[in-house]
Amino acid sequence: MKVFQKYNRFPLGAIKAEGFLKEQMVIGKEGMAGNLYKLEPEMIEAPYLRDFNVPAWSKTEATGWGAEISGNYWTGYIQHAFILNDAEMIKIATNWVNGVLKRQCSDGYLGTYPEESDIANRYEDYNAWGTSCGMRALLAFYEATGREDVLDAVYKCMLWFVKEWAGDRKTAYAGPYITEIMIEVYRLTGDESLVEFSEDYQRYLCENDIFANSYKSMLEEEFHYNSNHAAGIGTNTRLPALLYSVTGNKEYLDATEKRIDDVRKNSMHITGGAVSMAEFLGPVSSIAESEYCSFTVYNSMYSHLSYITGDAKYGEYMEEVFYNAAQGARKKDEKAIAYLSAPNQVYATMDSSNGMRDDQVYAPCFPVSCCPVNSVVIVPEFVRGMLLKGEDDSICVMAYGPCSLNYEDIALKVNTLYPFRNKVEFEFLCNKEFALNLRIPKWAKGYKVSVNGENINTPKEADSFITVKNKWQTGDKLQIEFTAEIEILTIDDSSASGKYPLAIKYGALVYSYHVPEKWEPTEGRPMTKLPEGWSWFNVNPYYEEPNVPDIHEKNGMLKHAFSWNIALDEEISPEDFSIEEVKDTGYVWSDSPIRLHTHCYKAPDMWAPYQCKTFEPFGKYQRVTKKLPLTRVPYGCTNLRITYFPKADPKSLKNIQ
Repeated sequence: MKVFQKYNRFPLGAIKAEGFLKEQMVIGKEGMAGNLYKLEPEMIEAPYLRDFNVPAWSKTEATGWGAEISGNYWTGYIQHAFILNDAEMIKIATNWVNGVLKRQCSDGYLGTYPEESDIANRYEDYNAWGTSCGMRALLAFYEATGREDVLDAVYKCMLWFVKEWAGDRKTAYAGPYITEIMIEVYRLTGDESLVEFSEDYQRYLCENDIFANSYKSMLEEEFHYNSNHAAGIGTNTRLPALLYSVTGNKEYLDATEKRIDDVRKNSMHITGGAVSMAEFLGPVSSIAESEYCSFTVYNSMYSHLSYITGDAKYGEYMEEVFYNAAQGARKKDEKAIAYLSAPNQVYATMDSSNGMRDDQVYAPCFPVSCCPVNSVVIVPEFVRGMLLKGEDDSICVMAYGPCSLNYEDIALKVNTLYPFRNKVEFEFLCNKEFALNLRIPKWAKGYKVSVNGENINTPKEADSFITVKNKWQTGDKLQIEFTAEIEILTIDDSSASGKYPLAIKYGALVYSYHVPEKWEPTEGRPMTKLPEGWSWFNVNPYYEEPNVPDIHEKNGMLKHAFSWNIALDEEISPEDFSIEEVKDTGYVWSDSPIRLHTHCYKAPDMWAPYQCKTFEPFGKYQRVTKKLPLTRVPYGCTNLRITYFPKADPKSLKNIQ
């Protein structure tokens, strides 16, 4: 069996989270990661274990959404359990897996249509999609445990699809995701029929390309907004690359990479969030929302591309979406997320979304909880993708963060506060000779490397990695430190607003003005009444003092010059910033270890009466009245914020000292 890829992934459990990543996962165990199946049992726990009934869903929706939501949740839960090596979680995961296997049909089918009366529904688009999500959870469990009965069950299910979905019985929207599972099972069994089915699926998509999901559509020159669900694009775009990895057909890989480049160029925030206008692909603007599902599926896509191609940019993209977009839409106690979030967001309430009802509100579960369960998946999957296995036991460091690796006779620990600091230490816990391939971030203006305190010369290779090979001894330490500079970026929003606002990056992080938050519990619309300690939340801007400064009367109304009514001089430079590294702040996402200080200008006309949604100001430039200090924190440390800053009118700037 041939495979066409640069690296391999380590099995589940070999890489553990450490530092603030472990802290986030431990908090998650007490939050959504450990409890969603209890909060919404019919939606999340039941679908693969027993018949289920979600009154808010129709029969057709129920099986598709139930299989998807439950399968994705258990994919995250299982990875969470084994990365933490948590005995309680592993026991619960094992019970779920055993319950699923008991419901496999005699013909091999394994999913949410086990009854004979439902056989006709096994040919629905959402059946293949939902079943794929559940099989992904089972494969994660197999990776961690090596239980052959689990692999055998998934294999039999794939053979059912090979037989029953042959030819043109396939579907064109979500169903193609079944091929990802086919390819993973092929890697484990060598059964060529799984690859043949997957290639035939691409043939079918090319002939029935309703949603631009075929590899040929990905190779087209034109880019089309609103052509597909933004998260669906993230899921389907990786499929041709996965097919390349087992066929060597370079056209498949080219298709995936071109689609990624197109989406990133036309429909991607600098935070890594794909724009989801009412969930479908749209253009960038300061208030354009992103669906939480997309953060998870794009991280997964980049992770797959990182081991297939070995290209450093995919590690960069993983860090971008995980450390920025994904964290900025999570309540910091891990008990709620926003279904939709945006770079500029002054409200996150039942009424504040610019696209869909109550989808900016913070909640643990929504009536369709695809996003909450995907928020459980992204943390362990990012951790798993940080380190990759190369030939001759080499280790590729594709993304940076605190973690540890224990695999066969290799053991090491990564000690770092990255991305809040730009120094990373590798502590070796084994006696073995092997190479570390260290990614040099694109933003790094330089770097220095030392081994046991002695600087070494390590030229960067053409693929943006450096290689350090040594006969490591227990206690050895390698340090790499990157040089970062403030980046002032102009956002291209020409397909939406045409205002070209300014944004700031430093290292791997995007920085925002943090709008003070007031969290107000609300009953919301959960399908199952939430227990004590859980709630939906309206998040509104908050002021400690009752009298907001700069109140003046206009047209008979009191008009508040709110704290977020600010603009930047488009001539601002990196020299106008100072960097504050804060020690001992506690949990990084609640109290940032780093802050940027600069100045801004009050823009009083950036206001609309009776606001309940975030207001995007009119015009390319904003009238400003005075100069003010401005502190920025990482995007991921906020829930309300301004990230894309309007530009101050040069004429009014001349009147300000």
